[in-house]
Amino acid sequence: MADEQSFSAAAKAELSASVPEQPCCRRMELAGLLRAIGRVELHGSGRVALSLSTDSAPVSRKVIRLLRAVSAVEYKVMVMRRRKLRKNLVYRIYIPPQPGAGELLSLAGFIDERGTLTEWAEPPELANDHCRRAYLRGTFLGSGWVAAPEKQHHLELSTAATEAADALGQMLFSYGIAARLAVRRDVLILYVKEADQIIRFLGLIGAHQALLRYEEVRVLKEMKNRVNRQVNAELANVAKQADAAARQVEAIERLRDAGVLPSLSAPLRELASLRLAYPDASLKELGELCRPPVSKSGAAHRMRQLMALSDSLL
Repeated sequence: MADEQSFSAAAKAELSASVPEQPCCRRMELAGLLRAIGRVELHGSGRVALSLSTDSAPVSRKVIRLLRAVSAVEYKVMVMRRRKLRKNLVYRIYIPPQPGAGELLSLAGFIDERGTLTEWAEPPELANDHCRRAYLRGTFLGSGWVAAPEKQHHLELSTAATEAADALGQMLFSYGIAARLAVRRDVLILYVKEADQIIRFLGLIGAHQALLRYEEVRVLKEMKNRVNRQVNAELANVAKQADAAARQVEAIERLRDAGVLPSLSAPLRELASLRLAYPDASLKELGELCRPPVSKSGAAHRMRQLMALSDSLL
């Protein structure tokens, strides 16, 4: 999981390893996948076909398992290699025109109750919490991406239809996940950049191994940041102390050069002598060297007197 792609791929492989037990959740997970990576093909006379493409082998296998569990449609599987960019393999699942194809279109909300193609017709199963989770899982498997937590906090889900994006955003919001919307090359992107909300999403869709990994990295990051803050604070205190000590030495040397030190009280002469002898010591350490020892506040009170006397000479 060294980079964003491998972390996202590992999360999808985890989610692809099993199929929901409840039939309604199988349908909704397949619906999410169909909406995410499905393309409707019109063949005239009301005949339609479906084509699903993914570059993830585990996701392609998950699609096939869900198709077998949900529908009796016939399909073809093709493996191709991209000609551009990474030239990786693409897995295409083609469902030719047949009676069951229309049922799948309805399942994914591509057609309404009258059988008319539409941007979004919400499946009634999405009223159920477990079905919404299954739908979000299918959407992530098809068009989701999550950055490796070592790099940044970023989660994306994409869709091509405005109404479907609105519905997806509302589903996420119902779970306390406030996704922002962006447009990238005519594709609508719902994205989240808050670690807590990304972790919540991974839990919702059942990506438990990815969630644990995310939590582990976040805890390590927080510990590292806390240590860095402490170190920076200590360095700032040391620098502040060194600057104050240098000003104190300068003030006492001014008193010495003016011949004022001998006329001071014994406690003030003692502290002035200790400061010149130990220019890097803290006031607490100087107070401990006094005879008898004095507290840090006592040493600070004496030093303020010395500084005031030195300032009077300017």
